[in-house]
Amino acid sequence: MSVFEKEAYLKQYDLSDLSSFHHSQFISTDYGEIFKQSFIPCESKGTIFLVHGYLDHSGSLSLLIRFLVSNSFSVITFDLPGHGNSYGPRGDIGGFEEYVHALNCVITASSEPMENRKYYIIGHSTGCSIITEYLLHHPPLFEKVILVAPLIKPYLWSFSRIGVKLLGNRIKSIKRKYRKNASNKNYLDFVKNDPLQFDTVPTNWIVSLSKWHETVFQYPIQKKRLYLIQGNKDTTVDWRFNISFLLDLFPDSKATLIDGGNHQLFNEAEEIRSICYNCIKSILLSKI
Repeated sequence: MSVFEKEAYLKQYDLSDLSSFHHSQFISTDYGEIFKQSFIPCESKGTIFLVHGYLDHSGSLSLLIRFLVSNSFSVITFDLPGHGNSYGPRGDIGGFEEYVHALNCVITASSEPMENRKYYIIGHSTGCSIITEYLLHHPPLFEKVILVAPLIKPYLWSFSRIGVKLLGNRIKSIKRKYRKNASNKNYLDFVKNDPLQFDTVPTNWIVSLSKWHETVFQYPIQKKRLYLIQGNKDTTVDWRFNISFLLDLFPDSKATLIDGGNHQLFNEAEEIRSICYNCIKSILLSKI
């Protein structure tokens, strides 16, 4: 990004006061270029990789980025393929392995030797699906893995799959419905006017999610501990199924349910958001 573009971006997503800590670059993958950002404070307790959810981008995580940096953590984040400033048709993906490849490229491109740092990872929604798949195929790297409103099955998943089958190849995309997925009205208004959001959803993405399901439901039990955070008013994902599934797959894991929390916990109203953020901080700083 040029200096002008960088300044405009940071202003758009209320990150201007972190400009002295901010670095950005495009990194090459086998499929295209990924937009990667880092926020590195002078003193750091460790480095946290952030993976955003479907329809969002790394700028959507600005409140969380500010919180983590203010608590002396370095942050590395990136826009998924088909999102934000990264390559690809908006919202589409050839397969979930392409997302995992992007995450692996971002981790590999980290400038500091892995053995000299403590590394953590936090995901939201589809970002959690990507992290889950990454963990199943890569050696242990992260001190803590935090999955917030994780996606395994969307809400009313059976109806979505049936709808796509009925549509077949006739309809390539559907008009996006902006969901009331947080109680923070300012956030909901901002999303509708965010220049990096998009208004149509490719039906092929649902096909790709369905194909991923064919593999993830067959994986053996894992030893890695996950920390799950979920709001009980979430109607974007089938949270009861998802949390139960992940606790079965990763039985040493711990789950926290936030009363009144909707899907966008990182951007909820301050009272609920604070509960989520303090839970994340407690997990990061805990000895176990």
